[in-house]
Amino acid sequence: MNKLYIGNLSENAAPSDLESIFKDAKIPVSGPFLVKTGYAFVDCPDESWALKAIEALSGGPQPGRPSASALRRLP
Repeated sequence: MNKLYIGNLSENAAPSDLESIFKDAKIPVSGPFLVKTGYAFVDCPDESWALKAIEALSGGPQPGRPSASALRRLP
């Protein structure tokens, strides 16, 4: 699995919010979103999907979305 860190989230962000963002971007995930206050983790099926998620979802600050510096693959 390729775990992604998603930061700069609203403290009210819920797993369903992130599910919608990834679904809209057509990025599959493997398992549930682990959401904490201000950040979350999720697994992508493989490295190519993790990189696509970073590329697709790191377009800069947008309402309800993480900023470019906040979405990255963890080792």
